[in-house]
Amino acid sequence: MLACSLWASSALASPTAQDLIRTCEAALAADYKTVDAAMCDWYVAPCGVCGKEGPPKHDWCLPPELSGSTLARTVVDALRAAPQLAAAPAPTAVESVLKARYPCAGQR
Repeated sequence: MLACSLWASSALASPTAQDLIRTCEAALAADYKTVDAAMCDWYVAPCGVCGKEGPPKHDWCLPPELSGSTLARTVVDALRAAPQLAAAPAPTAVESVLKARYPCAGQR
């Protein structure tokens, strides 16, 4: 619930990459079946209501067989390996990870 209060503290501010790491790790520790998993998904698989199969509107392409927990672990590991992103807004940090890790065909 700490993550909820951190994220709800400002309607205008995004959580940082470090906040997202804590939330996603809590979700992963709980078998990725909690509210934390839903909050993690919101950032690691951004698309609103369309999900991974939604219209292509990003500069990355997630494999259709990729599970939410696997994607979360990939993003968390990449963010931990890039401490310079810790204070960055979560959407910005995740975008840089997803672009690098999951480029669309022909965009390498």
